[in-house]
Amino acid sequence: MSFLSKKEVPLHEIIPDDYVDIHSHLLPAIDDGVKTIYQSAYILEQFEKFGIKKVITTPHVIQEVWPNSSQTIKNSVKELQEVLPPLGITKITLRASAEYMMDDLFYSRIKDNDILPLHKNYILVEMSTFSPPINLNEILFEIKLAGYIPVLAHPERYTFYQNDLKKYHQLKETGFLFQVNLLSLSGFYGEKIKAFAYKMVNQGYIDFTGTDVHNYHQLQLLERGFSPKISGKITALMKNNSVFS
Repeated sequence: MSFLSKKEVPLHEIIPDDYVDIHSHLLPAIDDGVKTIYQSAYILEQFEKFGIKKVITTPHVIQEVWPNSSQTIKNSVKELQEVLPPLGITKITLRASAEYMMDDLFYSRIKDNDILPLHKNYILVEMSTFSPPINLNEILFEIKLAGYIPVLAHPERYTFYQNDLKKYHQLKETGFLFQVNLLSLSGFYGEKIKAFAYKMVNQGYIDFTGTDVHNYHQLQLLERGFSPKISGKITALMKNNSVFS
């Protein structure tokens, strides 16, 4: 059936072979993501059915909110990995990194080389949705000095930049890569963010995709799919995630 003959293209129809999801919150009870290991397993089972081959889950690391350490994350993912085979979830690979808020804690972790990369030297970072870090250039300098490539999570959600695409161009010029949330493209955060996410995709700002799934309610929304107008471009961007294989 042609994409153009359908209202929405289901997620499982647009996922390319060997897709790697690089943004999710599936480690139980360590941030605002899933609460139990059973919820984690259920979502990973559904991901497996969608055709996702690898998940690099990324709990928040935010000072005074969720100051997760590398060891906390490693311990949590190990516990989850041990549960999956007995449940028959064997076709999907689970790894863990983190979504680092670019705050003072991150700054100190970078300087101490206490970072869990997504893959090789890629790291997932985020800003507050209210304002960028005052010392953003200094943080970026430390990121580069440590040899990392920053992937900025959900740039479409930073409303303080939405009226000035030049800001995004400047971020790209300084070395950031951009990861769009599939949930944004699905409309989860509202029509304004959805429209801006479309604009960023259509104008070539986006490098990678991620689900950013926190719970099975969001999973159900993603499963419904995306507009035929954007589905082909989403698939093309998903293929870029192969660098994290």
